[in-house]
Amino acid sequence: MNKAKKINLFWQGVTAAREITANLLFLLIVLIVLVVVLASLFSGSELPSLEGKALVIDPQGPIVEQASGSLDPLSIVLNGSPAPELDARSILFALKTAKEDEQIEHIILKLDNINGTGQTTLYDIGQALQELKDSGKNIVAIADYYNQSSYYLASFANQIVLHPDGEIYIQGYSRIRTYYKSLIDKLDVTFNLFQVGEYKSAMEPYIREDMSEADKEASLAYLKVLWDSWMAIVSSNRNLESPDIQNFSDTYDELIIQENGNTGTAALNYKLVDHLLNRNQQRDYLIELVGADEEEQSFAQVSLNDYLAIARANEKTNTSENKIAVVVASGSILDGSQPPGMIGGDSTAQLLREAHQDEAVKAIVLRVDSGGGSAFASEVIREEIIIAKSKGIKVVASMSNVAASGGYWISASADEIWASHDTITGSIGVFGYLPTFEKTLDKIGIHSDGVSTTKLGSGQDITQALNPILARALQSNVEHSYQRFITLVSESRGMTLEEADEIAQGRVWAGETALDLGLIDNLGNLEDAIERAATLAGTEDYQTYYPALPSAWTDQLFTQFFLKIRTFADSPVVSRNLFKRSFDLVNDLGSFNDPKNVYLKCLDCPLF
Repeated sequence: MNKAKKINLFWQGVTAAREITANLLFLLIVLIVLVVVLASLFSGSELPSLEGKALVIDPQGPIVEQASGSLDPLSIVLNGSPAPELDARSILFALKTAKEDEQIEHIILKLDNINGTGQTTLYDIGQALQELKDSGKNIVAIADYYNQSSYYLASFANQIVLHPDGEIYIQGYSRIRTYYKSLIDKLDVTFNLFQVGEYKSAMEPYIREDMSEADKEASLAYLKVLWDSWMAIVSSNRNLESPDIQNFSDTYDELIIQENGNTGTAALNYKLVDHLLNRNQQRDYLIELVGADEEEQSFAQVSLNDYLAIARANEKTNTSENKIAVVVASGSILDGSQPPGMIGGDSTAQLLREAHQDEAVKAIVLRVDSGGGSAFASEVIREEIIIAKSKGIKVVASMSNVAASGGYWISASADEIWASHDTITGSIGVFGYLPTFEKTLDKIGIHSDGVSTTKLGSGQDITQALNPILARALQSNVEHSYQRFITLVSESRGMTLEEADEIAQGRVWAGETALDLGLIDNLGNLEDAIERAATLAGTEDYQTYYPALPSAWTDQLFTQFFLKIRTFADSPVVSRNLFKRSFDLVNDLGSFNDPKNVYLKCLDCPLF
């Protein structure tokens, strides 16, 4: 064997060894992560005793209608580990159980991390806290800082404690959007937009430099309803008047200057909090109130997770043969199958199908928390509701924080629609879009050309200007979809077509206004909707169940894997937020997967 062959074989061996080592290392990492994940999923210990302990509710992220079932690895790498979501159903169950639990006397609220929780969710939890307090339980809220979401829930407490260097920040409701028209113009991207509805403002950021007057009018209308509701509840809880809350926000600078910059004292003097206590003082205060734990290092307490485990273990099993199925439709509406926290045309329809094919199911409650999305997927879901009704099964739509555009479409055919006073709904309008990059490519010397056997040709080729035949067809399809939408509203809500058109036009409404307009039937929470569904079905004896698709363990594994290996460095807050907003823009556009490029979507509806 000559020298060259020996060298070649040597390097082949090195390459093979490197590949084997790399593969073994990768498998080792996956194995380690798998062990960690499985340990965290299945590890457990004996449930703690509740005697003499306070229930601590300390969410580490927003409280949502349905926690996300899987996460996009790229989003994790770019945006960092997301805050853990807590589903509202769990916290409401815990509060309801604690109300009847003689072992629980004190509930401690730690609400620093719930920013992003929807107003309807806050309202439902607030009502549960009020019932808890009315039953004689003592609620204490403790935080270093209260934002608008956390203070809303804190206001239901018997006592509110704030760190002396802390702050209460109440800014009201606003709607600020980022507009990209100049950037799009500079890049010479042709943004082909097709829409119907005077107030359908979803795509304004791509065709305007600022907010239109129509958008301002519609936005202020529903924001004022939400803000008035917020102020009324909080001021009543704190024995204040609504104008006092308005004044605190409007004259915030004067109040802080008056206290020489001391935000904690300003909140105390304004009667928004009851005590200013630092961390050590807070601990001593709670030990005196509840009693010390076994190590005498803190107060005796039980976490929400442990309490839920105890409560569910002791929950009486309902053996009724009659079922009320609650199908949760939370997130953007996309074509195909989607994980929890998203709405898939196929997957959500499958949940509805499972429900109406079960002979024990007497009624279905569709719990909607969505600003919409794919028109095609929305119709696939609605078709299953029609089938359920054809079998004599009663269907009630229960709207959570948002049920707009596609979220309203999938609700419209229900026997009754229930919403909260603070629900955002409506946005009955349609749009379609197709960006093309022929001008952008021309700037850098790239062109496309070819032949076609028809005049339509490669109509959706983004390297060429949009074919006018396709453009006219798309506009006609969007107009047809809008007519279908208002016809659906007209027929399901007992209106004339003209009446439906007048309150449609893509405009967003608050729940209270939607009731006055006839878009919904009644105001109430999920529990009210379930009870109403049972009444419509003519049954008093029933059990509630939530159909769910099985989650692949591999999805959980790889989500945890990317959370563990994330190394993206934190950026300064301002630039990080701007980057995130831009990434969210791209993510929103990338999530549009309607096969006909027609959307029932309210891009700006989630406010919190």
